Amino acid sequence: MKIPIRGAALALCLIASVATVRSASGNPVETADAVATIDRLLRESFEENQVTPNPVITDEVFVRRIHLDLIGRIPTREETTAFLESTDPAKRAALIDRLIGSEGYQSHLYNYFADLLRVRTNLTGGGQSITAGLAYEQWIKSAIRENKPYDEFVYELVTAVGKVWKNPAIGYTLRDFGMPLDNFAMTSQLFLGTQIVCAQCHNHPFDAMTQQDYYRFAAFTFGLAGVNSHPLPRRSLAVVERRRGEKVPAAQAARLRKAAVDVLFPLRFTTVHESTRPLRLPTDYQYDDAAPRSVVEPSTLFGKEADFSADDYPAIAFGEWLTAPENPRFTKVIVNRLWKRAFGLGLIEPVDDIKDNTVATNAALMDHLEELMIALDYDIRAFLRILYRTDAYQREASLEEPVPGAPYYFPGPLLRRMSAEQIWDSLVAMTVPDPDAPEALRELTARKRVARVRLIGEAVYDQRPGQFLKNLQKVVKVQDQLSVEIDAARAKVVQAREEGDPRLVREATAEARQIRRKLGRHIEETVYRDGLGHKLARISAAPGDRSGSGDSPTEGDTAFLDELAFVFPKAQSDSGEAMASRATTGGGRATTGGGRTMAGGGMAMAGGGMEMAGGDGADGIIDELVDAMFAEEGKALREQALTRRAEDMAAWNIRSQAARGSYRRFNRQVRRQMLRASELRSPAPAGHFLREFGQSDRELIENASDEASVTQSLALLNGPVLNAITHRYSVLSRDMRGETFPDRLDTVYLTLLSRLPTSDEKAIFREAWEAEPESGSLRSIVWTLLNTRQFLFIQ
Repeated sequence: MKIPIRGAALALCLIASVATVRSASGNPVETADAVATIDRLLRESFEENQVTPNPVITDEVFVRRIHLDLIGRIPTREETTAFLESTDPAKRAALIDRLIGSEGYQSHLYNYFADLLRVRTNLTGGGQSITAGLAYEQWIKSAIRENKPYDEFVYELVTAVGKVWKNPAIGYTLRDFGMPLDNFAMTSQLFLGTQIVCAQCHNHPFDAMTQQDYYRFAAFTFGLAGVNSHPLPRRSLAVVERRRGEKVPAAQAARLRKAAVDVLFPLRFTTVHESTRPLRLPTDYQYDDAAPRSVVEPSTLFGKEADFSADDYPAIAFGEWLTAPENPRFTKVIVNRLWKRAFGLGLIEPVDDIKDNTVATNAALMDHLEELMIALDYDIRAFLRILYRTDAYQREASLEEPVPGAPYYFPGPLLRRMSAEQIWDSLVAMTVPDPDAPEALRELTARKRVARVRLIGEAVYDQRPGQFLKNLQKVVKVQDQLSVEIDAARAKVVQAREEGDPRLVREATAEARQIRRKLGRHIEETVYRDGLGHKLARISAAPGDRSGSGDSPTEGDTAFLDELAFVFPKAQSDSGEAMASRATTGGGRATTGGGRTMAGGGMAMAGGGMEMAGGDGADGIIDELVDAMFAEEGKALREQALTRRAEDMAAWNIRSQAARGSYRRFNRQVRRQMLRASELRSPAPAGHFLREFGQSDRELIENASDEASVTQSLALLNGPVLNAITHRYSVLSRDMRGETFPDRLDTVYLTLLSRLPTSDEKAIFREAWEAEPESGSLRSIVWTLLNTRQFLFIQ
């Protein structure tokens, strides 16, 4: 059944201005010409296949659709009315230009790439990879913000090596830690639209690919590997053996290795190395073209062979081959994915199972889009600007589901339900002001965590084996002293769990954690403090030696180490006893004025958001340094929060104690929870609104769902989001201050549906309001519209 929309005079001007788009390299591409070519190729397809294009959409439909598609949320009332009241004949093109590149665009495009790349805040390895996950998220957001060309973006992902504080793109490899073949299969599916995973175990049943082809293809990146070990402990043991002239007794070596594990533990899942390790065929290889366990040489599946010499790492050659314009599938796959993002269906379906004989629904259009992307130097913004300016995009949505296997000729985009992120972000826009702004606290948290890990790396990786051995021996002594306490605490935890007493489990677990903190504080005050002191002394003696953690020096190394040299003396002057006392009496330091704990040790995940929290960290020299290095930024955030609070209280005339309490609860329970999906833990935890509405679990590429469920209905009918939207301090409530029932109805319609209510709809609501005044309240009107298909679907 067709969803009713308001009929109105249309401002056609679909192509509007004859603008010039400049690619990332500055090459000019005429927007109007590119748009016209796409529309011409579609018209030719309509004529050939006797297809009638859908009518052009109204301004009301356009303003809602373009906001959802480009920035991932419905427009606010102000944005809607400004567009509808504008008489500029080129206002559609102008709106597209304003939205593309905005903060909302960056947020929405991040969600898209997060699904493709299977981004997880906790990348892998339990909770040990959150630092790498946060750094990886911020790297992707930065690439989108600076409009990094897509080919460069992909090249940097598939060739990334190093440490996370220098090259956060290593998150792409760390995502599949210890599973290089699975990672490569995902790479092929994502960037080449080619599913090769079947050939990992046997010759492909539906393609010409053999199992040996798979292994030769995967050999390009097999040398890329996340590592959690470091040669320093081994070298330190070698020092002992040289001194003694004999091997270290097994028991003593085990104790030293255990100490090294504790010292290096914070550095787990932070490094990717590239080695020359060979890839071999499996032991059960059953074909005649090679013997089991044979070493395979890298070779491409299609196109020209990758060009690399014996001195090159194969991953570099693969990255260059993969992202080259001559690659027959790389460009095809990304333009097909972006076309599907705009129109709801790809020119090739499925988008990730392209074979040699695959033909696009409109082959001429596909060829043109590939040529266009190459001409734009893989500028995603410029490409999307052209797609969304076409007549084809600005037509009414087709309401009938395409028949699987049958061609769809794109008389208009498909009718689609909003994604989980679009629904959530739209609710956020109705609740909090400036909904598109990045969450500054999350960004600061990520940078502080990365800095913390980097400081530990700087403290440890450059230690001489003899120095490291001396520090390990100190750690062993403390481990021996604490071993009895640790064993007793573990026994208490086991006993409490057997008795099934939650209170005892919590108490025993907390006791065990406190004992572990003692060891952590000792490691910080001996190994890390000693390592940083030696490093800075070495830099002071030789100012040119500023290579970070043993790597080649960069401008970033210089800045980081200069900052470290500035803050270290003050931290060094604090007595170890004072810091230990502070840590044993509660952990982190509460900041003044902000009421939020900003110590660098732990991280709380409130409402999916993130904040630094003391108590879980050792709160030693590393946390002292992190706090000092980011003190000004933390202070600025607290001042911003205080300014915002003062402005809100003045705007709402909040004076009474009750009003102050209500406002505080809004900030704590609503504002801090209602952050855009891109600013929350990725993916959201099970049970969160986003997951209930189908957000991907990020286990597979594009694993989101738009299927309806009972829990979704309950979430919209009586969930906490309705309370948030209709809270007295929400944006929607502010927009309706002092309004009568008719004006209130108009405001809710303009906010949720980007149009005014029809006369029939006004009559229905008025009749209900006269019968029961409560039905005319903000909560009742919002509740009604929120649960309609018109709200949930992108027309």
